[in-house]
Amino acid sequence: MAATRRAKQFLMRPLARALRRPPLDPAGLAALRPARILVVRQHNQMGDMVCATPALRAIARTWPGAEVALVTSPGNVEVVRHNPDLADVFVFERPLRRVPGFLRRLRAWEPDLAIVLSSVSFSLTSALIGLLSGARHVVGGDSRPFGWDFSGHCFSLQMPGEPEVTTHAIEHGLAPLRAIGITTDDLSTVVVPSDAERRQAAQVREQLGLRPGFWALHPGAGKRQNVWPAGRFAALAHRAAANGRQVLVLHGPADREALALFAGLAGKDAPAGAVVVAPPCAVGVAAALLADADRFLCNDTGIMHVAGAVRVPTLALFGPTDPARWKPPAPEVVALRSFARRDDGRGAEYGWMEGLEEDIVWSAWAALAGRAVTNRDGGNG
Repeated sequence: MAATRRAKQFLMRPLARALRRPPLDPAGLAALRPARILVVRQHNQMGDMVCATPALRAIARTWPGAEVALVTSPGNVEVVRHNPDLADVFVFERPLRRVPGFLRRLRAWEPDLAIVLSSVSFSLTSALIGLLSGARHVVGGDSRPFGWDFSGHCFSLQMPGEPEVTTHAIEHGLAPLRAIGITTDDLSTVVVPSDAERRQAAQVREQLGLRPGFWALHPGAGKRQNVWPAGRFAALAHRAAANGRQVLVLHGPADREALALFAGLAGKDAPAGAVVVAPPCAVGVAAALLADADRFLCNDTGIMHVAGAVRVPTLALFGPTDPARWKPPAPEVVALRSFARRDDGRGAEYGWMEGLEEDIVWSAWAALAGRAVTNRDGGNG
């Protein structure tokens, strides 16, 4: 592995020097008046992208006269497509045969400035997209903390790079920008359903017979160690139904196992129509459904960040990850954490969430000030 990296470093340095952009310091960057700014962040994690929306806001507000476009992955385009700080979204797809056409579209947009955002890794692909975009100036993170000697040879201005998330994820993403004078005091996250997605959500509610005041839950997670047992989600769905609440179950492509376990248990003895499973739906449709839910229960996973962005009262269940770093900043989101891992013969990724007992989670979920209360008291709805 080390030898492979050294070989890549050797091959990439001449390319980096050939793509070198005119240097800038923070004062020179602030003096720019770009008409079009390209932001490159093509990482796949949905939660990380939602956490990056304040960084997009910071860029847009630093240059309020500029159009800002984002390069993202296919998995995240729905998260940002209707973001009010973006004029356009470019989707980067991996097959090499699509790259020439993608670069032609970028260059036809004619960005003046490109900003390459990093998270907990340095993406050589993202750096090259910024450098090949046609932008005169390219700003990106310092690659050296991530083990790459690349960025110093090509970027107009380097931002600090930090592989470890030691503050809240939103602050972690903003810190490199703040170091060069790009900032915002508004740390709220943004996911905006389109009018068409709101109409689709209304159709789902009608098809499932959902009444106003329904509760929602999501039993899966992208990481196995973040999944609270599906049987306990099913037990809480039964409790909610016994208290006269309808429960909508949301899910995504990574949740097949959790959903199957949940469905096998939740369907037993529940009143007809009390616990209903949503059809597969786009992120924007899920956001619109959550915007109408009275409350939500989920694991630490991407949909948790969507729930925080639409400000639905949410109980988020945490295990190995720290809610001080990853809980959405919305006051409507409450975190419960399982602090100790239990021994589990199935493997190291199991046993993290079992410390959260069913009664404790139910009490916390039932105690949330639901959507009807927050709307009545003047909160977001």
